[in-house]
Amino acid sequence: MTQHMSHEEYIQSVRTRVVEICSGILDGTFPVLEGCRLLSSLRWEAQVDQSDTDFDTFTAIDSETDALPIGEVRRNWDPEALQALEPEIRSATEWASSLALPACKAVVQRFGA
Repeated sequence: MTQHMSHEEYIQSVRTRVVEICSGILDGTFPVLEGCRLLSSLRWEAQVDQSDTDFDTFTAIDSETDALPIGEVRRNWDPEALQALEPEIRSATEWASSLALPACKAVVQRFGA
């Protein structure tokens, strides 16, 4: 017999994943742009308030950088095109870090164990 996760357990598992991503962004083991993109996608599954300022930050970063090849999609890009975009990606990463790090700290404090 298969045991299913309750709704509350599922929300907690998503929030645990959110904390893992935020912690990785904070310690530099998870790329900030990729992390914000994932955090933005997990917003509703984590069941945070619609006006949650931390998740608003992740969503804004995702929106402002959605044209950049981040994460797995990079494998499908031409190496020369990636090279040409590197300065823009570095600049976007610096900008996003200044916004994302405080939001990540707040999320870890809120949802961390």
